[in-house]
Amino acid sequence: MSDTNFTEILKEKKLKITPQRIAILEELDKNGHSTVDDIFNRIKIKIPSVSLATVYKNILALQSMDILKSVKTPTQKQKYEINKKPHIHLFCKICEKLEDFEIDISDFQDYCKNASGYENIEEASILLTGICKECSAKKI
Repeated sequence: MSDTNFTEILKEKKLKITPQRIAILEELDKNGHSTVDDIFNRIKIKIPSVSLATVYKNILALQSMDILKSVKTPTQKQKYEINKKPHIHLFCKICEKLEDFEIDISDFQDYCKNASGYENIEEASILLTGICKECSAKKI
């Protein structure tokens, strides 16, 4: 999403365009999965007057409009990412790296819909835990 016009996204979602919201989106676009503390510490450099409460409030507003998505991992604080094409997450249980894994999950969603009787399954939050290539290589 690196060439995304965040101003347009905020306009489309009828959210007020503020320097804090733009800074949050730019940081997540640049750094990917980040905790509220990570985001706050990075944008505090650009906007010294920003408060942690303001960052929380804006993240919740962006999340409620489906611009941001939360990612929960087994051992870390909740992280946020820009909501993009459906994907799954891979989490290394050794180094705790969190990665996106692009895969078409529509077949899985269709299977769940048919098996459960649910209608309009729109979102899946899938986190697979294992050992990344780098940590696997260190074991050898």
